[in-house]
Amino acid sequence: MNISDSRPVYVQLIDRIYTMVLSGQYPPGAKLPAVRDLAEQMQANPNTVQKALSYLEERGIIYTQRTTGKFITTDTDKIEGARSSLARRYTFEFFTNMKRIGVNAADAKKMIGELED
Repeated sequence: MNISDSRPVYVQLIDRIYTMVLSGQYPPGAKLPAVRDLAEQMQANPNTVQKALSYLEERGIIYTQRTTGKFITTDTDKIEGARSSLARRYTFEFFTNMKRIGVNAADAKKMIGELED
């Protein structure tokens, strides 16, 4: 976890796991590692990892099957909707930051186009 990040560790964990789901590192239906294993991988306390997983489960991103563990939702529409929503948020933040430094939307779009070449 990033110690210089002012957000609570469980929020950082939520973002990290959420990003792994949206990027396909944890595909729909994939089984998550056990909480202790995930805590070790993410260098976090197991209770904090459990708190992050509970949050994601409340939002339907993961689910628990008794005796077998935690899994990523198989609802690909939910994952795609979450990906699209996050992409819109990042895009809004990007254009807001560009505007803050005096770059208008047209110039920012041009810069993006130049990166694609």
